[in-house]
Amino acid sequence: MINDRLIEPDSLRIGPDRVSVDVRIPWYRAIPASCIAGVTVSVDGRPVPAESLRCELNGRERRLEEFPDLLEESWFTTDSLTVTGDLDVDPAGEHDVAVNLKLYIPYIVTDHGVLMIDETREERMTGATT
Repeated sequence: MINDRLIEPDSLRIGPDRVSVDVRIPWYRAIPASCIAGVTVSVDGRPVPAESLRCELNGRERRLEEFPDLLEESWFTTDSLTVTGDLDVDPAGEHDVAVNLKLYIPYIVTDHGVLMIDETREERMTGATT
């Protein structure tokens, strides 16, 4: 797939006890937002707790559990999914940011069901303070 741009460059933002990063769709076409099956983020090897994760798409922030119901909303290839969560990170210096994204591709059906892609990328970046 197209995971070389999974993490948008220079998108790490570090606030008090919270981080965010922009994620790009690793596919060549838009997909329904309901096809977002999972996302995880870690900074310097420390995972953002799943219960604190929020994803902003099309100007609205949601929990991952809300995405399966978003049948009428799309994630376009030119848009970012901003993923935020609780994590205390020192804003100084560079950080290793890792993202894992799982997506269903609804128009590709295999013998095992709807195709799911599972992409991971790690980037070293400096965070902007929020």
